[in-house]
Amino acid sequence: MNNDKLLKQESTPVDSMKGRAVFEARTFPRRQVLTGLVGATALGLAGCGPSNTGTTEPIRTGPAALPAYVPYEGVTPDVPGTPDGVPPLFRSYPNPPVVRDGFPLPKGAPFTALFQGSASNVSLADNKNFTFVAEQAGATFDYVGGGYGSDYVAKLQVAMAGGDIPDLCMIVSVAELPKLLAKHFTDLTDVLAGDGIKKYPALANIPTETWKTSSVNGRIYGFPKPLVTAGWVVNARSDVMAERGFSDPNVKLRDGAEFVDMLKQLTNRDKNQFALGEHPVDRLMFIMKQMCGAPTGWKNENGTFVHEIMTEEMKEALARCGEIVRAGYVHPEAFTSSQRYPWFVSGVTALYFQDFGAWGDTARNNPEWKVGNIEIPKWDGGGIAPIRKTAAGYYAYVAIKKSDDARLEQMLRFIDYCASPYGTQQFLDITYGIEDYSYRMIDGTPQKIADSPNLPQFIYAGGNHRMVLFGQDAESLAAQREYAAKVIPTGVSNASVGLYSETAATKEPTMAKSLSDIQRQVLLGEKPMSAWDEFVTTWRSKVGDAMAAEYAESAAQQ
Repeated sequence: MNNDKLLKQESTPVDSMKGRAVFEARTFPRRQVLTGLVGATALGLAGCGPSNTGTTEPIRTGPAALPAYVPYEGVTPDVPGTPDGVPPLFRSYPNPPVVRDGFPLPKGAPFTALFQGSASNVSLADNKNFTFVAEQAGATFDYVGGGYGSDYVAKLQVAMAGGDIPDLCMIVSVAELPKLLAKHFTDLTDVLAGDGIKKYPALANIPTETWKTSSVNGRIYGFPKPLVTAGWVVNARSDVMAERGFSDPNVKLRDGAEFVDMLKQLTNRDKNQFALGEHPVDRLMFIMKQMCGAPTGWKNENGTFVHEIMTEEMKEALARCGEIVRAGYVHPEAFTSSQRYPWFVSGVTALYFQDFGAWGDTARNNPEWKVGNIEIPKWDGGGIAPIRKTAAGYYAYVAIKKSDDARLEQMLRFIDYCASPYGTQQFLDITYGIEDYSYRMIDGTPQKIADSPNLPQFIYAGGNHRMVLFGQDAESLAAQREYAAKVIPTGVSNASVGLYSETAATKEPTMAKSLSDIQRQVLLGEKPMSAWDEFVTTWRSKVGDAMAAEYAESAAQQ
């Protein structure tokens, strides 16, 4: 971490805004960060220690009660979404945008916010977006951009260890998470579950399944950013596919053998052309596990939790993937290079694995490619393989510090603003900022201006820009909507979502590199499959069996 970038920055209060909103955006002072990191290290990098999370308050558990799904009625999509998470489709942004009633909010007490992301990529005095969001929401906020990954974990630990709990805080998995939540943050279940959500129309627009990602042991502790659960897709460019003998980028495959034949046809090593260029452990294995029918992470078999790496299906996926790697259909530098997307852009590789939401981004940014999608069959044939459903919400959710009822209502109203649906003026404000300053409306679609000043990342609090299909040619939009509607109802979810395992939070991350390494070694033929069996035995003894027991216990409490 570059601590020189953590020096405190302050804007000049905007007193001329007639009381509607002023703000301060800052990062932690250098001394506070350094002191806090020493304490965080003593607690353990994976999370806060027992002395910090201990509480005399009971940790509430189930039964699981989630908010109802009530589609927002103020905006009418061209094709509506569904309760199980198939996204709505908009061919163009409503013109003029729908303006939600009740905003800006009546000015309330200032609040603090710790979010992933950066405070500002330009000096705050020159970034009009921070002032704009404050004014349009009717909020006075002190915003901390905490970075991502380990940087954000460190910032969160500093806040928890020092007792400097933000009013709004993005939560990631840390040690003794249920205790931390019970001590510092509001249990929202009784407020939002069932029809309670209807008081907040934008939050009610979030599909019910998404709320599992911000729940712990059956209790709702935060606000998730909704995502489409349509798994990963295998995108193809029409021009590259045509050059290599395919008239349609949407290749129809009957089984695994035809999948391998396609990879072979897309590869010509003499011309530096390969079917695939992404890290096989991270990407190709995901698809192979889908083809072979492995669980999506954890499955629950009558109360017994079984992880994918314990299964024969996972073992078969590893063997099949190894055959593809050793046949040379994957770029030889795929295990070590970060050039996977540049290879796709330049035509070195023909296929690109990415989550469903990124399909739309690729199609919007590169209309000349006419991006297609290859539906993945079951390895032995018999139709499309059920997708490994991706999470219905971003892994880090936004929690509210414990407060009185008036303060809680202020925070709920602000978050309802942050979750404003696509098609509203408030969505544009919170997601894109000021028109012609940080975005432009082009052909009925908002498009960010390159290198423009960024915004406070309040979209993590229910923002739905990843839950909508928009801004592409009609054929591409229709293909994405049709695919999502086909695969989501039969997709396979991870049974551990919404459950808590202390071992998963504290010990499993230490096994991640070893897990990746053994897969790479088996795929390359450096180690035999028996080495995989030995690793699974070790993994189970160190973390797997404990996690299975803890997830089973958590599930029984709901």
